[in-house]
Amino acid sequence: MDVPRINNVLTTPVNYTLVTTSAIAPKTVPDAVLIPDGIPIRKRVSAEFGIAILDTDVKFTAPELLVIEEILKRFKKRKRRHHLIGVKQIIKNKEARVRLMKTLVHAGGAYDSDNKRIYLFDNLETKEIPQVLTHEIGHAVNHFNLEFAKFLKFTAESGYNMTEFRKYFAPGNRMYQIATKKVDIPKDDWQKVLNRFTLKSLARNEDLFGEIIVDNGKKRKQPWDENPLEKFAWTYEWFVDRNEEFRDMAQKSAEEGDNTWKKDYEFLQKEVFKDDEE
Repeated sequence: MDVPRINNVLTTPVNYTLVTTSAIAPKTVPDAVLIPDGIPIRKRVSAEFGIAILDTDVKFTAPELLVIEEILKRFKKRKRRHHLIGVKQIIKNKEARVRLMKTLVHAGGAYDSDNKRIYLFDNLETKEIPQVLTHEIGHAVNHFNLEFAKFLKFTAESGYNMTEFRKYFAPGNRMYQIATKKVDIPKDDWQKVLNRFTLKSLARNEDLFGEIIVDNGKKRKQPWDENPLEKFAWTYEWFVDRNEEFRDMAQKSAEEGDNTWKKDYEFLQKEVFKDDEE
């Protein structure tokens, strides 16, 4: 199987190819055929959700496949099922994780929006699959279920700030007459610069031209503060898997003067799951 490059916002492109030899086996020796585990499970997932579960340099076990199937069943409701339109493949892989270690300390998975592909890495224990899979589905929802203008609203309410390195004419400088200065962009004006951003540029915390920086302003950052896309995926994961805990944490944080978590919870409730059927 030839797996195209990962084009994940947090990864560098990697090419995966299973190499075969040109040697011809003697006719007396039957061809070796590797039968993957859990074929009935894979067929059920493909038929019910339109998602192919595939192996690459490491293989899914049948227990892992059962966990994946159970997680996907959470999305059978009308709104949540729609959340899977950005997922066409779920692939187990090791090499991508090894490459990611150059930029990230730890990663359990990755999402490739160009190919609608979720990678689950070999370092995951079976019990960790629900958390990572839901998180990566959150990235898919961000790309395919959420209007970009609304995502920018989420970014603003999550505590991020925009700073533009604005060019200006500096006639008193004999060497250089063009200089730059930092200008904070009021959040009411963010929609005016909407066309200067994409999801991939926001994953780098900047606009397409590298002139506007998006930053949460915290000195000590947590994994969910890495960039707005990660913040959304963490928020999505918590809303699905730890809803009551997330709501209580957001309320407590608001009482202590930080309303960002409460706004995040309300955004998921109103904009992402507003039509969900219980």
